[in-house]
Amino acid sequence: MKLVIAEKPSVAQTIAAVLGISNTKSGYIEGNEYLVSWCFGHLIGLAPPNFYDAKYADKQWKFEDLPIMPSQWKFVVNQATKSQYELLKSLMFRNDVTEIICATDAGREGECIFRYVYNLANCHKPVKRLWTSSLEAVAIKQGFAELKDDSCYDNLFAAGLARAKADWLVGMNGSRLFSIRYKTNISIGRVQTPTLAMIVDRNYKVTNFIKEKYYQIGLNCGNGLIVGSERIDDESMANNLLTLCNGKPAVVTDVKKEIKTTNPPKLYDLTTLQREANRQFGYTAQQTLDYTQALYEAKLVTYPRTDSQYITDDMEQTAINMVQVVRQCFPTFISSDVNFVPNVQRCINNAKVSDHHAIIPTAEIQKINLAELPTCQRNILALVSAKLLLATGEPHKYEAVKIVVTCQNHDFHANGKTIIDIGFKAFEKQIMSQLKGKNADKDNEKNNDKALPEVNIGESYPMVSSFKVERYTAPPKQYTEDTLLSAMEIAGNSDYDEDSEIEKKGLGTPATRAGIIENLIKKEYIKRDGKKLLPTEKGKSLIAVVPEEVKSPKMTADWETTLQNIEKESASDIDFIDSINNFVLQLIQKYGTVDTASGFDFSREAVGKCPKCGKKVMEFPKSYSCESGKNGCGFVIWKNMCGKSITSTQATKLLSKGKSDLIKGLKNKAGKEFDAYLVLKSDYSIGFDFPKTKKAYSKRR
Repeated sequence: MKLVIAEKPSVAQTIAAVLGISNTKSGYIEGNEYLVSWCFGHLIGLAPPNFYDAKYADKQWKFEDLPIMPSQWKFVVNQATKSQYELLKSLMFRNDVTEIICATDAGREGECIFRYVYNLANCHKPVKRLWTSSLEAVAIKQGFAELKDDSCYDNLFAAGLARAKADWLVGMNGSRLFSIRYKTNISIGRVQTPTLAMIVDRNYKVTNFIKEKYYQIGLNCGNGLIVGSERIDDESMANNLLTLCNGKPAVVTDVKKEIKTTNPPKLYDLTTLQREANRQFGYTAQQTLDYTQALYEAKLVTYPRTDSQYITDDMEQTAINMVQVVRQCFPTFISSDVNFVPNVQRCINNAKVSDHHAIIPTAEIQKINLAELPTCQRNILALVSAKLLLATGEPHKYEAVKIVVTCQNHDFHANGKTIIDIGFKAFEKQIMSQLKGKNADKDNEKNNDKALPEVNIGESYPMVSSFKVERYTAPPKQYTEDTLLSAMEIAGNSDYDEDSEIEKKGLGTPATRAGIIENLIKKEYIKRDGKKLLPTEKGKSLIAVVPEEVKSPKMTADWETTLQNIEKESASDIDFIDSINNFVLQLIQKYGTVDTASGFDFSREAVGKCPKCGKKVMEFPKSYSCESGKNGCGFVIWKNMCGKSITSTQATKLLSKGKSDLIKGLKNKAGKEFDAYLVLKSDYSIGFDFPKTKKAYSKRR
């Protein structure tokens, strides 16, 4: 008898169906010489400090109890799922079980989930590894035909365990150290704190940005040619140039033409999918991961937690077939008059695929009614399917033209382009409009240079007219989940080489970044304001006092590279943990005293004045409430109303003006959408005011 252990019940059921067994027992499925059972994610984790010494349970943390560095690491069973662990342990030790098959998710975390259970149970039976990037029947059958000894994945487990230990060491010691130092509860994380530092830094640059006016002088040469000067900061110099050139002759002094190519986009890895889903649909990184995981478990897409944007050469025919399946399932993506011959070779790069290939749809999509999928899942499936078509398109080729016109010894220029081969852009705009994302058209309009008139060097214009344009420097933009994920991916790695041996540095991994963002929100260090991710006062205060060593993105990115190297057996997990221990010791030696001069402020953020009692209305995880608390006046604005998140900006306007801006997409109990303003009623409750339009009235009814 062979015992198969999956990561979730749904995956176990899929595997059992492929193995042709359906005899369901309590917590497992049996038949055909197989037992198939499951975990519920992490059944076991690293034990907290109080498991090593009772003194660590003391709520009054002390400097003298640091550092906490286990010589022998302990593990603890999650009490909520303890019964499933006990069941797995009993199945492992059944006399008729001769082999165990690890079928948890094929990645670093999946390997840890299984081995924690196996090791804590002290089981020594032989283990094979099921490694598959799809839950399609054909992929599972192939995986069972190609089982390897689980020892082949020892380095993967070593990297996963080293990551868990490093997070524990930095988190447990760092949180205690700085909580004692600043006499308030502080949460420090190996990846969490550098990520927060990036958000705080960006917010500072935005809020302290001072816009600067500058000028450009343009010349209308006639015949459709308009050229412009470089940026001019001094208005008097701009006015002088304006006067100098107006009505004067000009001549073409240079024409540069260069053939350029825009390659089709790559396939999705998890991070690029999360970024685009945020950009197009406003989904959070965690939502996109959840929706894609659901599609994976429904066998509609391949494994989501991948960091590769390529497929391997043995998948060439599969990809060719899938292009045709996608065209059948999404017939409006490419018009019948477009000559589209997919080039799958563009998506193949064996060297860029480590554990899992890029996310692509599976042939199962042709067996379902796509309209019956939940909207969010259907949107993600459409993105993944569309990307396969775009990635297999031909390059977009154009001639870039730069014209230089000289007038009164000053150069003016114009840039344009002429399309030579439209390539994948013949259907890109149509596909993006089909996805119905709010920013689809905006993304496609970027860099849309127009063709310039044909001119030659020496061509002259007897009298040009000049004009002045005033412009302002633009501030950087606050992070969204799209741009933050991008920044996290290359943090500490600005010189990232596309052809380097290591795929990417960065903060966290594709599988963990969404959780990091959600944890920062849960701990009230950052908040969402529409798509923006903004630091709270609490978050800004934290970053203001913690030292550079704790918040350095580069250091954390270097650690992540080491973890990748541990997977590749080119670095030692023992040496890595030793370096983390030394890092923690240095922190304690340097910052192991109370700091009373920092002015550390851990107060909540006020969004306005309470209309009921006049005190401050503070931001809490689920509401904007009066600081007087439950026993006070009781004024509250709930953060989630009719399915929409109420931002702090809207709450502030409601409190100051008595009415918010128009909020679109609210939902009534029947699930129908409507638009309305939030208004402050005379009894201090929150009501709706509907726009005076027939459309709004019909929605209201």
